Amino acid sequence: MTDRELLELLKSKPEKGINALLKQYGGLVYAVVRRKLSGLNIAEADIEACAADTFSEFYTDLCKFDPAKGSIKAWLCVIARHNAADLIRRNAPLPLDDEMNAAECSLESDLEEQEMRKAVLEAVKSLAEPDREILMRKFYLGESSKDIAKRLKMTVSNVDTRTSRAVEKLRRSLEDWRK
Repeated sequence: MTDRELLELLKSKPEKGINALLKQYGGLVYAVVRRKLSGLNIAEADIEACAADTFSEFYTDLCKFDPAKGSIKAWLCVIARHNAADLIRRNAPLPLDDEMNAAECSLESDLEEQEMRKAVLEAVKSLAEPDREILMRKFYLGESSKDIAKRLKMTVSNVDTRTSRAVEKLRRSLEDWRK
């Protein structure tokens, strides 16, 4: 079924359209989500829910889809990767404990890089909350300022200002380490 036919079916007969969409792209979306989450401790039910959320989001935002900018297949893959990344962020613990520090260091072969990572982690640990959490979420988990602001009940501007100031504090404290 072509994209045009599928879009018309989704608009005229939503239930049949969703079934056709699932039949045509269900395996692909599941594979994209599965690949993104492979090697992580994510339950099978969560992987399936993530794939289902992709179709739900596609249908909910159908009015935003522009066939001139890409195909349904490409858009579903983008949504699937985005949803899988969100699932990873939601399930990732903040890596501030010694166990994570040891795991990070054991992965590095270069001693100087290990020491630098340890110094950075210690410098981040020395920051007060919420600056510590903001930096970990922004730079380790890759969350956006908007998501962090929502989670911490702050404004985006406040998150960005705190990020800038905390990075400057880290920079100053690490200058001493380099000497």
